[in-house]
Amino acid sequence: MHIRGIILAVVLSATVAGCGQPTPGPQGPKGDTGAKGDAGAPGPAGAVGPPGPQGPPGTPGASSQLRLVRAACTSATDCMITCRDDEVVITAYCGTKRGAATYLSDTSVSCGVNPDTTGGALVAVCGK
Repeated sequence: MHIRGIILAVVLSATVAGCGQPTPGPQGPKGDTGAKGDAGAPGPAGAVGPPGPQGPPGTPGASSQLRLVRAACTSATDCMITCRDDEVVITAYCGTKRGAATYLSDTSVSCGVNPDTTGGALVAVCGK
């Protein structure tokens, strides 16, 4: 009788386990999209890729916009500097003592009417 009871218990358990679980019906329509979730933690950096091809050469740069000009100052007529038409005098000095130059216009300087011809050259910086 003991085996009969066990077999009966197993059959009853299997029958009861099958009860109460309905057959699934057809799938319903897709629902609306939910709100966007928070961003996750950033992942590790990837490996460095290979270098790209060399680009085309650039256009040549402009030459210096400043030009240093010297006049010997051996006479009053030699002691004057005139910059080019597209330049102006930036600064100038007379001789090794760096005396003040006389600005005749935006483009020319001299060491005055009676320059010191023993003191050195007139030096000017012309710029665009």
